[in-house]
Amino acid sequence: MSFQKTLTASTTAIALALAAAPMTALTAQSVAAQEAGDYSAQELDAFTNALLEVASVREKYTPLLQSAETEDQQAAIVEEANTEITEVIEATDGLTMDSYLEIAQAASEDQALNQRIVKRVQAQDKTLQ
Repeated sequence: MSFQKTLTASTTAIALALAAAPMTALTAQSVAAQEAGDYSAQELDAFTNALLEVASVREKYTPLLQSAETEDQQAAIVEEANTEITEVIEATDGLTMDSYLEIAQAASEDQALNQRIVKRVQAQDKTLQ
């Protein structure tokens, strides 16, 4: 995969993860953590692993969602996908749904943090090739 495709895929994966993750209310504590943006390598590795899994789940459900014929079918597919995304995130060692959402939000607001995550995604992509 070319660098440009990898970068595009990485950036897209982050955007998809933010859009796909179920939304929860942010607490004052999580807002403070976002502002700090001081995440350890282990936390970012766990986040990256979950991020890639979430992107995989989205890839699985996107065609199903596009082929749904009714709004009820779409809602059922979205609910099933959100359940699977939640399970994937919570099954990731060293990560909770709250910490996943915290890091995702912080990455959307902090370019340096976003770049640290993109580099991890690219490194993971190279090991998968």
